[in-house]
This record gives sequence, C-alpha cells and structure tokens, in this order.
Amino acid sequence: MKLKSIMLAGAAALALTATAKADTPPGTYIGLAAGANFLEDPDFFRGKRNVSVQTGYYVGGFVGYKWDNGIRAEFEASYRDNGFDLFGGKDLSLRALSGMVNVLYDFDVGEGMALSLGGGIGASRVSYASNFGFDARDVVFAYQGIAEFEYMADDNVGIFVGYNYFTADNYDLTIAQGLQDDYVAHTVKIGVKYHFYEPEAAPMIVEPPPPPPMAAKTFIVFFNFDKSDLTPEAQAVVAEAAATFASTGAVSIMVVGHTDTVGSAAYNLPLSQRRAASVKAGLAANGVPSGAISTDGRGFSEPLVSTGPGVKEPQNRRATIDLTGSGT
Repeated sequence: MKLKSIMLAGAAALALTATAKADTPPGTYIGLAAGANFLEDPDFFRGKRNVSVQTGYYVGGFVGYKWDNGIRAEFEASYRDNGFDLFGGKDLSLRALSGMVNVLYDFDVGEGMALSLGGGIGASRVSYASNFGFDARDVVFAYQGIAEFEYMADDNVGIFVGYNYFTADNYDLTIAQGLQDDYVAHTVKIGVKYHFYEPEAAPMIVEPPPPPPMAAKTFIVFFNFDKSDLTPEAQAVVAEAAATFASTGAVSIMVVGHTDTVGSAAYNLPLSQRRAASVKAGLAANGVPSGAISTDGRGFSEPLVSTGPGVKEPQNRRATIDLTGSGT
C-alpha cells in the first residue's frame, strides 16, 4: 500500500507538467546533502520497555540531469544510521546503505526557486550492528517519495532543503527470529547542488553600418553675358539646391564659377569668382550655413561647350553647385 501511494503521488506530480517549469537551469548537476533521520520503531522492538530509537543521521550524494521541460532524473547514494538504547546499557544500530534512481519534476515558484516532487526506486542494504556481537544484514528493494525546495544562490549553485519518505521493504535478518520488518524512515535534509550550466551570453549588439556616402548631386546656374547677379531662373535653381542640401543630409557644397571665351583670362577669372560668390550668397539666403559652402572660379579654362576664343556661348556662362556628404 505504501509503494502504491508513493507511485500515485509521483504520477500526479508528473501529470502537472502543464505548470510552468522551474526557474532552475537545465543540464547536468551534482550535489551533497545531510540531515536528520527519524526511524519508525521496528516491529521487533515496538512496545518493549527500556528500548528507544534515537534520532539518526543521513548523508547522501547524487548526480542527475534536468531537461528543459522541468523533469529531472538522478542517481542517489545514501547512508542512514539510527541507534537504539537497550536495556543493560547495550547499544544497537540499524543502518541502511542505499542506491536509488529518482525522477522528479521541478515547479516554478519564483525567480531562481523551484519546488520539486517525485520519487525513486532502488536497493538498500539494511543491517544491525551492536557492541555485544550481534551483526546481521540483508539487501532488499527500496522506494521513496521526495519533496525539495531549491534556491539558486548564483548561476550555478543551488541550496535546497528536502524531505524523503524512505522504505526498505521487508528485510530479513535471519540471525534472530522475529527480525523481519520494513525499514521506514522520515528524512529531513539540507544540501547544495552544483549545476554545470553556462548562462546564456548577452546578445551582441551590432551597430548598423553607416549609410553609404551620398552620391554627388550637381546643379547648374546660368548667367547673362558679363553678369554675376542671379536671374529669376538661377534663383529657383539655387533654392532647389538649398532644399536638397537640407533634405538629404549633405555636409558640404562646392560652387565653381565659369565664363565664356569673350575677353582676356585676367578679366574672366574674377568674373567667374564673382558668379560663385553670388551663388553662395543665394544658398546662404535659403538657409545653407555659410561654413558649409566653398567657392572657386575657373574663368574660361573649363568650358561646358568647347568653342574658339571670343565666342558668347550661353552654356559656358555658368556656376556649378556640387552637394557632397553622407545621406540618410
């Protein structure tokens, strides 16, 4: 009946896997535990006068693995020892050395905390040892129910407290008639687990690449013969260039003035420079910072349309506006 109850409790715990899994890490873990062992009176001593069971101790170690779904399996090796005060000052100990395979489910009860329920089966060597020459042992089937609460002290180390209801079934110490019983113990323990777990690395923040440089954009302003002031058409082109500068994030403007081939180089170079300055003033009037505008004059040395000397070519009377920089 006891085994059936423990198996039903374990099945109920596993049936609750829809509950959020625990906030303790998956993967391999190891641990150690120790605590108090409270042994139910064996039938052989029950009711006998001058016989009392002492509170014993438990030590155990385990290695296990936890899956992402909250289920874990482990192998546990443990030792329990309880003494008896007998009449006449004689001492007797009842001991259980056990190897168990446990299956548990971890329930999330808060950040870095888990409540575990489960059970295990295995084998136990139950033995009596005394100071008056009485020693006997038997290896029997064992099973247990387990409840634990664990708190993660850091990413790898967990501290836990737990309770085991442990039974080694129907041992038979045939050296003495009547020494047949179930070893039944209630164990309260505290321990530490080390989880072989690497915390997830923080995602690497990759800065987006800078936008490609804006392709140079060129506007052309034309002038009347031997003039450097802006015509209405030229003013419209300058306004468009200023708006483009503001909308594209261009960082600089280069204005270069030119002339046709009428007149001398000494006359045309200053004229081309005045035309560039006139365009710069127009750009500044439309909101372009003066510091972003550079100017130059080339006279008739770089005609748009090739002509001979002394030719009034309208397309050569011009200024170019080049916008450069990084765009958005």
